[in-house]
Formats: sequence, C-alpha cells, structure tokens
Amino acid sequence: MGIRSRIFIIIFISMGLGVLFSYIISSNSNISLLLVALFLFIAATAASAIFANFTYKNITELEMATSKIAGGKTKERYLKALPVDSIEFGGVARSISEISENLKNKINLIAKQRDQFGSVLDDLGEGIIVADIDGNITYENEQFSQILNLNTVSGMNIEDLDIKSLDYLFRRSKKKKRADIEFEIELNDKSTRWVLATINQSKTTNEFIMVAHDVTQLRRFDSMRRDFISNLSHELRTPVSVIRANSETLIDGALEDKEQAEVFAKAILHNSERLTDMVSSLLDLTRIEYGELKLNFQKIDLNEFIENFIISISNLSKKKDINLEYNPNHQGDVNADPQAIERIMNNLIDNAIKYSNNGSKITISTLNERDEYIKVRVEDSGKGISDEDQDHIFSRFYRTASARASDNQGSGLGLAIVKHLVNSLNGEVGIDSKPEKGSIFWFSLPKIPKN
Repeated sequence: MGIRSRIFIIIFISMGLGVLFSYIISSNSNISLLLVALFLFIAATAASAIFANFTYKNITELEMATSKIAGGKTKERYLKALPVDSIEFGGVARSISEISENLKNKINLIAKQRDQFGSVLDDLGEGIIVADIDGNITYENEQFSQILNLNTVSGMNIEDLDIKSLDYLFRRSKKKKRADIEFEIELNDKSTRWVLATINQSKTTNEFIMVAHDVTQLRRFDSMRRDFISNLSHELRTPVSVIRANSETLIDGALEDKEQAEVFAKAILHNSERLTDMVSSLLDLTRIEYGELKLNFQKIDLNEFIENFIISISNLSKKKDINLEYNPNHQGDVNADPQAIERIMNNLIDNAIKYSNNGSKITISTLNERDEYIKVRVEDSGKGISDEDQDHIFSRFYRTASARASDNQGSGLGLAIVKHLVNSLNGEVGIDSKPEKGSIFWFSLPKIPKN
C-alpha cells in the first residue's frame, strides 16, 4: 500500500468518525455506540501514529545516507543504508543510489587520471609546484625537491624555502603574471647547480604554477663550446703565424740565400703538417663523438696484436734510443676493432716517446682485470703529470704546462681521441702518474667470455 492510499484511508476513517460522533451527539444514543466510536477513534489514532513513525524512520534513514553521500562518502555500506525497499521512498532512494554509483565511478576515474598525470609530471625531468595567491604550496612533484636540493616542500610557503631567487620570482609574477629567472644553488657536495625557473598564473584558478629546469648541463656545454673555440683559435694561430712569417721572409729576399731559404721552407712544411694533423684529428674526434665512425668488431689475439705493433713503431723509438719492453700477463681474447686499438696504442706510445728522455725505457704490459676485462698499460719514466693536470688530461686541446714549455708541439687532441675510442669499444681508460716519477696510461677492453 502506497503513502497516498494510507493517507486516504486515515482521512476516510477520520471523516467517518466525525460523522459518527455528530450522530451520537444529536441522537443521544446509548453508551455502547459511544464506546464503539471511541474505539474506532483510538484505532485510527494508533494507525496514524504507527504510519507516522514508519514514515519518519524511512525519512531519517534516507536523510542520513544522503548526507553521507553528499559529503563524498560513496563506500558500499553508505549505499546499502539507502531504503531502496521502502514503498514510500524506494524510488527516491534508488535514484540517489544510482547517482551515488555514478559519482563513485567518476571519483575513481578522476583519481586514476590524477595519478597518471602525477606520473607524467614526475617523468618530465622538470620540477613543478603549484601555489595559491599567498604563496602556499598546494602541489609538488618529486623532481622539484631534487633539482633544488630540498626535502619535501608540500604544505610550505615559497618564502619558507629560503631561496631568494624564487621568492623574488613569485613577487614579480604577482605583477606581471609571468616571469622567469636563472640562478645557481650549492649542493651538499659543495658543487654548483644552475636552475632556470619560470612561473605563470592560471587564468581560471588564479593559482601560480612554477617550473624549475636544471640547466647545469647546458651551461657546461656552453662553457665547453666557448673553450673549444678559444682553444682551436689558439692552436691554429701559432702554425698559421709561423707559415705566414716564413713565407713573407722568403718573398722579401731570403730565396737568394739557399741555406736560409731551406730553413724557412722546412719551418713552413713542419707547420703545414702540424695543421694537417690537427684538422685530421679534429675531424676524426668529431666523427667519433657523433657516432659516425663505423667500427668493425672482431676477435683479436691481443698478445699477437701488440707484438706486431711494437715491431711497426720500432724505428720511431730508435730515434731517441728508447727501449720498448713488452710483458704479457693475460689470458683470453678481446672483441674490438683492430684499427681503433692501433690508433689508441699509437697515440699512447707516441706520447710516451715524446715525453721520455733519450735512452729510457717504455714498458707495455697486459693483465686480466675482474675476469671480465683485459687491461693494457703503457708505462714511461718521464716527468709525470700533476694531479690537477690528470683531471683534464683527456680533454680536447688540453696540454700540460711542461708540454707547452717543451718543443713537442702536439695538437692536444690525441688523448681525447683515445678516450672516445675506448668508450666506443665499451672499455675504460685512465692514468696513474706522479710528478718526476713517470706515468702509466691504461685502457681496459671487455674480454670474450669462455664458452
């Protein structure tokens, strides 16, 4: 029976009782009729009270469940609390249940999308925070704290980060809506990191979105580019100036003196060869760095390879009466490019010969390292290299102070080529040296595993 039917019956009984009471009063009927009328009245009142209590209970349950759902609580137990089986309110309860289920699904979808969006922001490699109009940070991704060398910043104010550049950037953005700034910060290991921070104010929420970029590597590349241009200009200027000066001397009359002309001509030839070697080395280095050098990997018997190589350069060592000694102490073969190894060995031994005294000894040795690599060592008894120079010895155009002061005018590219070639062969390269006690240049190549 529906609520409308119940209301109709109560009204009908009440009207009937009213008519009956009027009849009794008017007809002065006996007491029995009065008692019957009284009983009917009490019954109607009780029925109304029961119905009212039942209706109130359903309304209360509906109100409580609806209130929980309106507060965002869409768990199963709140949905089950809805009086969907109620005759009076079942339709309303079922509608609310459907709305709640849809709401629950949308909330889950939003949460999933939020997590996905957060993952994307974390993978961008850029730090991001969101702050309100007062500077209170309401969101951050992991990269932001890492870039700025901070702990978590969520829930803090931008002023509390104690980074003056960011505080200035935020205050500036309040006036211009968009701003950027580049600054440096010091890390825990006392190194410096350069950061480019930009900030924009949202047109819809008025929130401020700050993005932090780690531009340290770009700064380093820019510095390397400037150094490269400076070093290249310096290295080219010397031989070009010598060639020009000797050419002008010959033109001015030195050709008439054959002995003098020969001296100037040899100087021109020497510096021309130096320029050619420098340009060739630079082109080779560029090809290696950009992966344009095609390597032919093959199985190489390193012992046989080094023995043949020593024979091929024996004439070069004899000019300075330098003895080349070979001490093999390894087992196994390597998988590498023979031309690349030859280039590596040639550069290392050529350097050793240049900076070794006449009548000295250069020792080439091999050994197994960690059962995975074969290490090749080139040891000389020259002047050695300082710790400061060792940090830069494999950089392009870098030459030690002793090298610059000597007559050995190398291009400063040989060791840079060695480093990149070894890296291309999946190996490692390094130096062990002490001033006045000689140097050991070494490189390791992966060994072919035994079957």
